[in-house]
Amino acid sequence: MALLAIASKAMQVTDSLWNREFACAQEIIDTYISIQKATDNKNKEQEILNICNYVWHSGEYMFKCRGKNEDIALLPKYSEELELDNEIVAKFMQEHKMARFADHYFTMQAMKRGCTFDASRDGIEMTVFFPIRGLNENDYLKLQTIFTCKNEALHTAYLKKMAHMLSNNGCNNELLVIRKFIEENVAESEQKEKIMALYDSYTTIMPGVQAPDVAFKDAEGKKYTISNFKGKVIVIDVWATWCGSCLKNMPKFMELINSFKENKDVVFFTVSTDSDELREKWLAAIEKHKMGGMLNLTPERNSTPQFEEKYFVSSVPRYIVIDKEGKIVSAFAPKPGKELEKIIKELL
Repeated sequence: MALLAIASKAMQVTDSLWNREFACAQEIIDTYISIQKATDNKNKEQEILNICNYVWHSGEYMFKCRGKNEDIALLPKYSEELELDNEIVAKFMQEHKMARFADHYFTMQAMKRGCTFDASRDGIEMTVFFPIRGLNENDYLKLQTIFTCKNEALHTAYLKKMAHMLSNNGCNNELLVIRKFIEENVAESEQKEKIMALYDSYTTIMPGVQAPDVAFKDAEGKKYTISNFKGKVIVIDVWATWCGSCLKNMPKFMELINSFKENKDVVFFTVSTDSDELREKWLAAIEKHKMGGMLNLTPERNSTPQFEEKYFVSSVPRYIVIDKEGKIVSAFAPKPGKELEKIIKELL
């Protein structure tokens, strides 16, 4: 408590200099340096608060400009490491936006390692402010660090983000590794129970598991099942006519199909999640986007089990890869591009 009382006084001094709007990155840097010089390692609490303020204001500046201002490249140089379970850091985070501060901090650390802003920014929570991107090694490192520290409030904030992500985007091998850290380091709570239940729900579509055999039909009503394609690598593009991202990625999926057109050991097809009532819209979209040269299917609604239920399709686009033995390679594969192409080649 004494440490927090000292920190409170230090915060008043530090905040008086930080309590302003910053027009550019250099202003943030100059404020940070001037306080560091005045502190001169004599007041550790004020030094930590200065670092916290630097992280916060740098992150807010980068967020405000959507990472587009060139001068943001100056900021990571002065970003120092923080112990997220330090009392002073934890108090600062509680008085600001807990998860947002953590996002700013890890963005700065990743950029300091040489990553671009887009690769460094938070990829766990979807937002209208930035394009959707897949999780990367920076996101996994952030989750591992958060769930190994002893900041329970931070755990709570990130469990909420994890719940939303697992509910909408599923689970991959890297996220399975994070489960271990949550189990071992996070206190029991309803939120933790929810996360564990979400993890458990995906066990039927994890890599190496036999792919659930579900039924589809094409525009003429011809039926297909996953087992029909056993002996071939299966690549599925799950989409919907109302999904802008799906349609944006579709030309890349068609390019991928074309690059493997001579290989008879791989089959590509799309699965639309549109309801049967939207059949005409589905057919019109296939024609409009020149998708007629590939196999386009919809889930067989009269069959049990149904595709969306067995593959936990709660959002699109989704990409699924199944190997020649009918086992899941990835139920949440990367979008069409070099990474997905590499996965397919390794299976052939």
